[in-house]
Amino acid sequence: MIAKLEKRYYAGNERVWVGEYKNLHNISHWHMEHELILCKTGTAHITLNEHEYSLTPGKGLLCYSGNIHSINAGQDCVLFVSLIDERTTTSLTCGRMPTQSLFHDDGHIQNQLMEIRRELYEKQPFFEQRTLALMILILVDIYRAQPLIGCQQENAQVNRYKQLLNRVDTDYSSITFDDAVEFMNFSPAYFSRYFKKQAGMTFSQYLSTVRVEKAVQLIHSEPNTKITEICANCGFTTIRNFNREFRRITGYTPKELPKNFVLNTRTLPAIYGSFDPTLSGTELIDYVDATNP
Repeated sequence: MIAKLEKRYYAGNERVWVGEYKNLHNISHWHMEHELILCKTGTAHITLNEHEYSLTPGKGLLCYSGNIHSINAGQDCVLFVSLIDERTTTSLTCGRMPTQSLFHDDGHIQNQLMEIRRELYEKQPFFEQRTLALMILILVDIYRAQPLIGCQQENAQVNRYKQLLNRVDTDYSSITFDDAVEFMNFSPAYFSRYFKKQAGMTFSQYLSTVRVEKAVQLIHSEPNTKITEICANCGFTTIRNFNREFRRITGYTPKELPKNFVLNTRTLPAIYGSFDPTLSGTELIDYVDATNP
């Protein structure tokens, strides 16, 4: 699961966003906002940095800015997901954070999140200020429920891993397994275990996915370029291997690829562009549908 920086842009001056998702599945990603995830129905499994969590109704998770995370919701699972400008907590906690990422909700937090959704939808005067005030109340309740500790510095290993993914995104045609091992300064065996745990796939599978994604982009942007040239430009050594990996990942041969096809694990340059980590099958529930079941 490809971890990339997700950049989110807001429509106005609001510093909070809340969405309600059904069957949410997204690939490993991170962003500069904090993320609050609360389970409404069903079960969701979440990977946060190097830890795994299971959310059931009334359970939530607070993911801090820069943390790598992914969400795999069960069938008919509904989650509230909120993104919070990191400046909100800087002044609130003075560099402190709860000892545990998990929190419990008796229904109060869910009601406040629904109220924030209403405010964001209706955009009445001062809605930016009210949504921020409501979110601060939510965070205060979470912080009060357990002891606080100093904010932890990002694990150097995780930071290096992010740098490696950025390098793969730019050097996909030439980078090798040995290059990645050397970059991380791991033994080959430890690197293989670490990468699969973090990414959800082997380095070879990850690299093939990135290369196929680049090939999809080239097929769309340069339709007159020969497939053999695209194959070589994307780092595949043989056309046979290229065709096999292309079909395995996209479900099509390069010549059969629909004009509007977009790879689910789509990525743009990690620092300079935007990235949508959400996979197909996920439903963002409309505010009107959520309030009128």
